[in-house]
Amino acid sequence: MMGKLTGLCGLLLVLNVALTEDTVTPVYFTDGGDLTLKVRPAFPGHINIIVWIFNGNLLAEWVEDEGDYIRIKSRATLTTETGQLIINKMSKEDEGVYSVEINNRVQSESYQAKLIKKVQKPKVVERTSICGAIDRSCRFSCDSDTTEAEPITYSWKKGDGEWKVSGKDITITREYDSGVKTFTCRMENPVSQEESDPLYKELFPYHAVVAIIVLLMAGAMALPVVVAGLVVAWIKKTGPFKKQGTNITDPAHGNGQPTSPPSDSSPKTAETIPLQDNPQDTKSDAKETA
Repeated sequence: MMGKLTGLCGLLLVLNVALTEDTVTPVYFTDGGDLTLKVRPAFPGHINIIVWIFNGNLLAEWVEDEGDYIRIKSRATLTTETGQLIINKMSKEDEGVYSVEINNRVQSESYQAKLIKKVQKPKVVERTSICGAIDRSCRFSCDSDTTEAEPITYSWKKGDGEWKVSGKDITITREYDSGVKTFTCRMENPVSQEESDPLYKELFPYHAVVAIIVLLMAGAMALPVVVAGLVVAWIKKTGPFKKQGTNITDPAHGNGQPTSPPSDSSPKTAETIPLQDNPQDTKSDAKETA
């Protein structure tokens, strides 16, 4: 009979542990921050004994009419009416499992505490290279260093609209978002929240995109005509290919042949060469006069 009772007690203990493990709730804190641990669900009756356990060791105890014991009394506060425990100046050494007993009854919910970092200010990054010009949709990412900052929730705001929880990436379409000019994202984890600066991105309306495509096609069709005209002009030596000096003709012959301008090396006639006085001739004239 005793063996059966021992086995039954062991089975109940295993079930109690399994139940406790199934209801472990993750909680997060920052280095130097605070951690608040509540009794959930709230205990319905009068509380006269509170015991908090951390990683299997006694952390805090209070017994009505006897006082309390708190291992980290310098940075912890215990509320005897509800069983709530608040711990200040948390650090890496405070990571672990916290559980509570009220009036010698293990409560159904325990906590897995983890240290995480605050999120950094994100930036909206455009992932589509030609967003808004040719593509009918564009993809944006809310980008930041998230090392040791998970879990993170992402929210997006289009223009002056409301914040909407979404993923890290969003896809916008010209049909539904062509009137929106700014896109902003927000990153939030259990200990912090940061918003990006708005990204200005005006998407082309559909009719504007069609106009651009038509102009490009018209330019492509006109290109062969322009090339052909340049080839003909080069063959006929007209337009930009016309030879310089071909419009100079000989007025004496009128044959339309180009003439060369007179050269400075042509022999000069007597009429064009000025006479110079000979010193010897001057002396002879002077003798004759005498």
